[in-house]
Amino acid sequence: MLCVFGLLLLPSAALHAGSDDRGSLSASFETNTTYYFDDAATGATAPEGRFGSNNYLKLDYAKGGFTAGVQLEGYLPALTGYFSGTLSGQNFLTYDLYVGFASNGWDIRVGSLYEQFGSGLLFRTYEDRELGVNNALQGIRAAYNFGDFLNVRGLYGRVRDIREYSDAMVSGADLSFSLSRLLNMDRMSIVLEGSVVDKYEAQPSNADPSWSPHSTGYSGRLLLGYDGFQIKGEYVDRNSDPAFYNQLNEGRSRAIQVDMSYTGGGFGALLTFRKLDNPFFQGLRNESDMYTYINYVPALTQQHTYMLASLKPYSAQSDEIGGQADLYYNFRRGTAIGGRKGMKVHANFSSWYKSQQITDGEDPLLFRDLTLDIERWFGRDFKLILLYSWQTYNERTQLQGEDILNSHAIVADMTYRFDRKNSLRMELQHLFGDLNDHGNWAAVLLEYNFAPNWSVAVQDMWNYGDTGTHYPSGSVSYSRGKIRCAINAGRFREGYMCSGGVCRFTPAYTGINLSLIASL
Repeated sequence: MLCVFGLLLLPSAALHAGSDDRGSLSASFETNTTYYFDDAATGATAPEGRFGSNNYLKLDYAKGGFTAGVQLEGYLPALTGYFSGTLSGQNFLTYDLYVGFASNGWDIRVGSLYEQFGSGLLFRTYEDRELGVNNALQGIRAAYNFGDFLNVRGLYGRVRDIREYSDAMVSGADLSFSLSRLLNMDRMSIVLEGSVVDKYEAQPSNADPSWSPHSTGYSGRLLLGYDGFQIKGEYVDRNSDPAFYNQLNEGRSRAIQVDMSYTGGGFGALLTFRKLDNPFFQGLRNESDMYTYINYVPALTQQHTYMLASLKPYSAQSDEIGGQADLYYNFRRGTAIGGRKGMKVHANFSSWYKSQQITDGEDPLLFRDLTLDIERWFGRDFKLILLYSWQTYNERTQLQGEDILNSHAIVADMTYRFDRKNSLRMELQHLFGDLNDHGNWAAVLLEYNFAPNWSVAVQDMWNYGDTGTHYPSGSVSYSRGKIRCAINAGRFREGYMCSGGVCRFTPAYTGINLSLIASL
């Protein structure tokens, strides 16, 4: 019903879209709908009713400094792998409203609030439809800019619990001061920032009387930059919040992160160090799912997009220490190595360890990944990407066992352009690893693009080292302007869906999926 309603409403909104004396109205609609089948080969079982459908309709109005909007969400029911408990398999609708005004340095918003302080380690509310996350607060936010060198923000609101807002309250403030802008420094950046956040949630009658209903945290940040070099650091400290999600951990929450980067002369480098101790900030202490977290703790590793390189993604742990290094170099076009269009070389290394006390016989390594990839055009028409990834994975990080697993993924991604509108892309992938982790895999993808509108693809993943199971699938997509429609059908293995370094588990399923995104 919401799908039809959204498609009917978009043309009506188009009649009023644009900017004139009446203001401007924009609209967007998205649906992601799957029909499921039982599949004995993978053990996938279709949910009751066989359907899952996530739908989003968003309307925004703006005139001068005034803005207002509404987002309707319909889960009819939610796709398999989204939500859990009483919401699993249930149809429900929810909505968010906001009104805002910005003028003379002020920016005020009432209703649904999306905000981030620093990197998000202390506080972040955001929407990510791929993960099913929408942890907006409902309340008021006010911000004021003193010129371009000082920004002050404050907010107060209720925590969202997927389909409704709870009684838990969050208040916070953030300050960002740019000394370099105040002093008109052209080549240097000096920025100091600080935040404070408090979550209040009434304690149940049987709670330990020593526990406080308040969980208050602080963040201090410093950024220094000169020409292409930059270093920034953040320190977070928050008082204890013993709850179900952190196994009644009474320790303080602490995090430290340091990033150093340099760009210049075709070279780029990013070095990151981070140490976490009980960092996750749950908006509702009786919840354990990611949907009600009010901070953002992503895994700082290479975010792989190829099928086999992403079979075992890493998730940030409550006690970890480590870092990653990203190195880039672009060989100039016209050189012997760069060729006609240049060549890009990238290397990433990340390594993470348990930071707390180690018991006898326990390996402190959590995850390690070394990735090398090269991209180069040969002539005008043929592009080749080669990738190698060596990953070491501790099953304990996902509560899947105690083994340390090694895998090696090799990918060749080839694109040939027949003319300006027609191209063929092929991926050949192979993964060899430990036999106790289903052994070796192979994968192939063929994709034909009819620019600018059509794309057709078929692919298969084959676990030839253990189960012998194939995971074939195919897709057809059409894009025109701001409308994109895609149909996908096939068999999909269980695993983790990741976005921005945050992952959710998805069970194996076989089905046909319709995805539609339209905006005006």
